[in-house]
Amino acid sequence: MSEKRQDHHVWEIGKARVVISEGKIISISEPLVKYCPIHEAWIGRKDHSVESIMKHSQWKIRDFGLCTKKRLIYAKIRGIGYGCSESFMSAMQHGLVDAVVIACDGAGTVVSATPEVIQGIGGPMNALIETTPIPELITRLQELDAIVLDPLSAKMDVLEGVKLAITQGYQKIGAIVVGSQAPVIEELRALEKTNGVQIIIFVVHTTGIPPNYVKLIEKADMAHSCASKIMRDHFTSRARKVFGSTIPVFALSEIGEQILHIREQECLNDRPMIVVGNRRPPDLI
Repeated sequence: MSEKRQDHHVWEIGKARVVISEGKIISISEPLVKYCPIHEAWIGRKDHSVESIMKHSQWKIRDFGLCTKKRLIYAKIRGIGYGCSESFMSAMQHGLVDAVVIACDGAGTVVSATPEVIQGIGGPMNALIETTPIPELITRLQELDAIVLDPLSAKMDVLEGVKLAITQGYQKIGAIVVGSQAPVIEELRALEKTNGVQIIIFVVHTTGIPPNYVKLIEKADMAHSCASKIMRDHFTSRARKVFGSTIPVFALSEIGEQILHIREQECLNDRPMIVVGNRRPPDLI
């Protein structure tokens, strides 16, 4: 019988590495970003510190079950205005997206055609760097008709996830790409052309990306600015439209603008659960 693999999950919050195992925080490095409006809105702290990230992470483990078998995976409440999962949830409900490829702690890359599953997974997410399988969580996802790319390893691979979505017959596929993996955007566009499908790409967690990545991100449909000075400097004047002001979100294509416009109208009609204030991150990097 093979030895049970160690439970090991690594998040990035404010460019600090947070290691979690068996539902407990093992270590937190010093954050490079010292302020985040979303962090303040979530827990009421203006500073990013090891202590505040500890509080943030403990709260998410306790209330959302992150990195445990009880993890939240189905939600109807929209957390923030132009969040990635919120935007894709709305796009799916309006028929603009058939399914979304998303990473989930304890499961790795997941394909789902259920808007509430995408929001359940994505709503409480930070940047997920590493994860290992949580079999009970994977079973729960499968019971909601989600497809896990690799249940044995919980591998995270957006390109392989999109390929899987294509084999399932989906034509309008949402793909969530972290800024550090921007080179995969070109591969996704090639896959789109080869298979005659539409891939709607949302780039997230862009803080700290190298300058040459912005040209790759131009080929996406939507992108978060996060605490990236490079993103703001490059896209504020180049985007089709900029949504939000505290943490701008850039519409880079017609479909991207359409999706974010839907979210804009929804936010006007139904205030998000978390409202981000007017203070922008002072330490853009």
